[in-house]
Amino acid sequence: MIETQTADKGQIQHFVMFWLKPQLTKTEIADFANFFESLKPIKYIKTLSYGLAAGTPVRPVTDNSFTYSLTITFANIADHNAYQEDKVHLDAVEKFSNNWYRVVVHDTVIA
Repeated sequence: MIETQTADKGQIQHFVMFWLKPQLTKTEIADFANFFESLKPIKYIKTLSYGLAAGTPVRPVTDNSFTYSLTITFANIADHNAYQEDKVHLDAVEKFSNNWYRVVVHDTVIA
């Protein structure tokens, strides 16, 4: 069984990887950054950063197959949960979701 930490206390790191559809043009991939920019005004977000996969050396433990990653820090689990239901977030997902074929989320209680 995998052990997880209860998230009722402590900051939450929300890490999301996006695999964009291969038929998108370079311009469409660059324009996808507007998805992340549209999230910035959400009041529950403490920090937000994003970027394209780095061309780091190939190693057995490295996965550079994604297109973009997003990292958001929330003050607590309540802010994380409120963000998930925030209209700006939901509208951005609806607007941009046709650009990706896979999304993976990792949420961590920051030690």
